[in-house]
Amino acid sequence: MERDGKREYRVTEYGVEAGRKELQTEAVQDVIEICRKSGGGRIIFPKGEYYIGSIRLYSDMELHLESGAKVYGSENYSDYSDFHVPSTLGYLNDEHYIRLWNLPKYYIYGIICAFGEKNVSVTGEEDSWIDGQDCRDSNGEEHFRGPMGIILSGCENVRLEGYTFINSANWSHQLDSCRNVSVRGITVLAGHDGLDLHHCTDIRVKDSRFETGDDCFAGYDVENLVVENCYINTACNAMRLGGYNIVFDRCMFEGPGHYPHISENTYDTHAVFKYYAIRPDTIRHDGGSIRIENSVISDVRTLFSYQYGKEELMQNNRPLRDIKLKNVSISGVKNKSVFKGNGEPCRIILENITLTGFSSPDELLVTDESVEIEVRNMIYVQEKEDNA
Repeated sequence: MERDGKREYRVTEYGVEAGRKELQTEAVQDVIEICRKSGGGRIIFPKGEYYIGSIRLYSDMELHLESGAKVYGSENYSDYSDFHVPSTLGYLNDEHYIRLWNLPKYYIYGIICAFGEKNVSVTGEEDSWIDGQDCRDSNGEEHFRGPMGIILSGCENVRLEGYTFINSANWSHQLDSCRNVSVRGITVLAGHDGLDLHHCTDIRVKDSRFETGDDCFAGYDVENLVVENCYINTACNAMRLGGYNIVFDRCMFEGPGHYPHISENTYDTHAVFKYYAIRPDTIRHDGGSIRIENSVISDVRTLFSYQYGKEELMQNNRPLRDIKLKNVSISGVKNKSVFKGNGEPCRIILENITLTGFSSPDELLVTDESVEIEVRNMIYVQEKEDNA
């Protein structure tokens, strides 16, 4: 059967059973291989429950979940694979970080994977989801984190759309060295990171919702990222990012987290922006042209976290040069932000800012002589007294 020029493969027509509690990894992969041999197409999960370990997609494929389709990752970490494909994350070969975080050799292993492919999509309809089931691995990161959710490495022309990902055992979306990525209308709930984008270029994220236990957005060496009209809620950092030309427009950053940070069992949002430039990796440019525009920030621990050169903060590769907030309403910030260039010049631009609970930028930021703060129209609002 074909639709929109794509041949369709409904998994239930090829031996996969909806509602079966046993793993059907091999049966699903068999459907993928049939699709691959015929040049690609659309692999469809109809309404029902499906349990799998790791599956691997190839070029010109779309994995689509119809309304009511629920794909569950196995609760046993040994049912997953890294497919023996080396990662482009340099720190995975660094002895310091291997020991610090207890990183296993198979660290980049997950549920839905693709490596070096083109035109790969994962899409879903309303009430469709992928569940990582918080699969634990005592040999994994921090001695408990299990497999990733969706892994796309070195892929080009990627589309992620419409589904919900819940209970990721580690990062729900691990993308590295991908180009031309479109994310639209997805929801991420609980688990760990929402969207990791190391070494990725040309990414657009729209109309999505992130309620995560760890960083909502993460990645270093990210270039040309635009995030529009998204809800961002976390028990860690809204964004732990480094790179060039990163824009968050018409977003709501709201704390505290609705789901806990699993390793700390805390809920408060650490920072809206935490810089990320880790030592062992190759990073193309200094960080810069990072902007938050037309957005609302509320009830977070701090706005920024930047201390250039700090190994423990993973900020000791290329420095950050500038960050700008424009047309942003800020309230409920609990603590001052430490923002220090430590000899590397950086500029903060605050333009058309409504700031509640502070009377000057000095009350909001701790900086050093490397940092220039440029204020262009700041409105200060006193917090209302509790009449109770």
